[in-house]
Amino acid sequence: MKMINMKKGIGILMAVLFVGMTFGQDVKAKAILDKVSAKTKAYKTIAIDFDLTISGVDMETITEKGKVSLAGDKYKVELEDQDIYCDAVTLTTHLKADEECYTSLVEDNEEEGLVSPTDILTIWEDGYKYKYIKETTFKGIAVHHINIFPKDPNSKYFAIILKIDMAKNEVVTALIKGKDGINMRYTVTKLEHDMDLPASTFVFDRAKHPNVECYDE
Repeated sequence: MKMINMKKGIGILMAVLFVGMTFGQDVKAKAILDKVSAKTKAYKTIAIDFDLTISGVDMETITEKGKVSLAGDKYKVELEDQDIYCDAVTLTTHLKADEECYTSLVEDNEEEGLVSPTDILTIWEDGYKYKYIKETTFKGIAVHHINIFPKDPNSKYFAIILKIDMAKNEVVTALIKGKDGINMRYTVTKLEHDMDLPASTFVFDRAKHPNVECYDE
């Protein structure tokens, strides 16, 4: 259950179901999101510590901490029970307790409508509508509240609720509302950028995990 949710949610940031609203692109929201995109794209690498909460009507709420490292189209997600590696070509999920790993092609995941963590900080740029809701606060920080909705009627999600730091032009939290009733909230607790991240960061090294059984999906 948890692994499936993470592959959908991270594999971002996280597609969402179009709600059929008729508003056009919001000028104020676009101006703010453009600033966030420009700042994010200026970084060569990014490392984000985050808190994750997964909740739904028929499930026990899951909370945990995680980290994602990004470099272009490559990323690594570190969670308590699993790590996810993406070298821009393949996606490998390592289930720590089960001592198993599953590898698939990135393009196959994209065909399923999944969005990578490399897109989550700028997810609104392609295929989404957005609406500025209000100025508010989140954990004492002045933020913009913006909702985004995909144009794809076949998306698995309902909406993404963004809170953006007004002073830093950075996403501080994203609430992903699923069509299946499962909600995933990512809250950024730390963001670093332009650190050295070698290519090996994004590759699951089977030699270092000799007891792990690996399967191709």
